[in-house]
Amino acid sequence: MLVLEGKGAAADAEAFRAAQIGDFDVFDFERQGKRPDGAAVKVAFSLAFAQDQRAPDTGFFTCQQHYPENFWNPAFQKHANGVTGVAGVVFVAENPADHHIFLSAFSGVRDLKSTSSGITIETPRGEIQVMDPAAFRLHYAAEPPDVSRGMRLAAIRFAVGDMQTTRAALGANAAERMDKLIVGPKAAHGAALVFERAGR
Repeated sequence: MLVLEGKGAAADAEAFRAAQIGDFDVFDFERQGKRPDGAAVKVAFSLAFAQDQRAPDTGFFTCQQHYPENFWNPAFQKHANGVTGVAGVVFVAENPADHHIFLSAFSGVRDLKSTSSGITIETPRGEIQVMDPAAFRLHYAAEPPDVSRGMRLAAIRFAVGDMQTTRAALGANAAERMDKLIVGPKAAHGAALVFERAGR
């Protein structure tokens, strides 16, 4: 599933209905979380779902956080692997252009870049790319997922500040390709994990 930050769950759900990419009720849930010092805090979320008819095995939703100050904690954002953020996600489809209308409506981004590899949407929190299977093999040296039933999520791209730190943390689990470190989908529950220099 791909989750994006939205404009608010109710507004997103209404926009998805208007664009005919989803007619679902907003899903609300909450639970108790813990700060690094063990103190209890409340976290709550509202989700608005969308559906790409040409990607029945992939889910899409936006998330509204009601207590972001309790969820986004700097102490939980530091990793030994050197990751500083999510750079983007990569989908694979037989014909990437088939999904541009849905992804534009879902992301709210009207300007898409088209390349020989597929399409790219730049969101405030990272890129959404859709490649054909051959382009995915070329860029990530990994087998793409089966797309006989439509577009599938194939990789998550992470930005790192220091590739040497990341290389040391990943060890033999990662292969190098085009200045990226890649943990293959078999070792990462079905989606490749791609580590690349921040701001590239």
